[in-house]
Amino acid sequence: MSISKRNIRIVFLLQLAIISLVLVLCILVLTDANQTLPFAAVTVVATTLALASIVAVTWMSYRATRRVLAPVDWLLSEVSGWNPKRPDTRALSPERIPDDIQGDTRKMAIALHDLGERVNAFITRERDFTRDASHELRTPLTVIRVASDLISHDDGLSELSRRSLARIQGANEAMESIMDALLLLARDQEVALGKEDFAVRDVVDAEVERIRPLLEGKDVRLDLAIEAEPKLHAPPRVLGVILRNLLGNAVRFTDSGRIHIRLLADRIEVEDTGIGMDAATLARAFEPFYRIDVAATGAGLGLSIAQRLGDRCGWPLQLTSTPDQGTRATILFGAGIPVD
Repeated sequence: MSISKRNIRIVFLLQLAIISLVLVLCILVLTDANQTLPFAAVTVVATTLALASIVAVTWMSYRATRRVLAPVDWLLSEVSGWNPKRPDTRALSPERIPDDIQGDTRKMAIALHDLGERVNAFITRERDFTRDASHELRTPLTVIRVASDLISHDDGLSELSRRSLARIQGANEAMESIMDALLLLARDQEVALGKEDFAVRDVVDAEVERIRPLLEGKDVRLDLAIEAEPKLHAPPRVLGVILRNLLGNAVRFTDSGRIHIRLLADRIEVEDTGIGMDAATLARAFEPFYRIDVAATGAGLGLSIAQRLGDRCGWPLQLTSTPDQGTRATILFGAGIPVD
């Protein structure tokens, strides 16, 4: 039984109980005032008729109320079963709405059906775009990787050229990781992730070395503190993409001071001495296309993608920041798998 029907029935029973109690009290008062009632039979008949009439009116009110609320109750039961991430709007399509659902309730059902269809279309369009764009970008990245590998075998390259080539290969590998991350976001939540056991330190070391060339010419010291060596059963390249975004932001918004990375048993922390953020900016930091510095390069998607990847893998991101003092970004991944 639905909540609305149960509440109507409770109100009906309470009304009957109150009416019966009032009638019993009236009879007791009359009996006490007149020890002998000359018209006892007439009084009993009148009382019985009055009680029957009240019960009948109350019952008809109860039935009428149920009929009025039945369409709303039906609509509530259908909408309450929706999956917020993929609402099933078929039951609310105009041709499937029961004929007894009319008036404002029918209009509301059709409006909710249209809204659910728009949500589904948006989700499908976003997923298809992410998947198709990732596949299209993978082809030129593969060409770059193969060509750079061939060039690396040229013994006549200067040391400067080899360093530049290494940066090209690192950037290409980073882009391939981002493509993997976008494909991961494009998958349904029910699709299993490509997981494997890996040491978190390996990912941290690789991303730290990848970010060092970006600090050339800056008065910024990069520190790495390994306080634990956890292992995870998860997609390692996704963790690399998240950490790369956090390190990239730290480098971009820190002109002097230091960037400190800490690896603990249950988290990775990236702390910088950059420009920091006030409370209003911090509240919007994970919004897509929001940029702290409008003059900075980039589309403002880094933190948004990092947060979505973290949520997908069960690694929530935390940000704390103070203006002109710096920011601390934390990836929480639990205790991991203890190292043997």
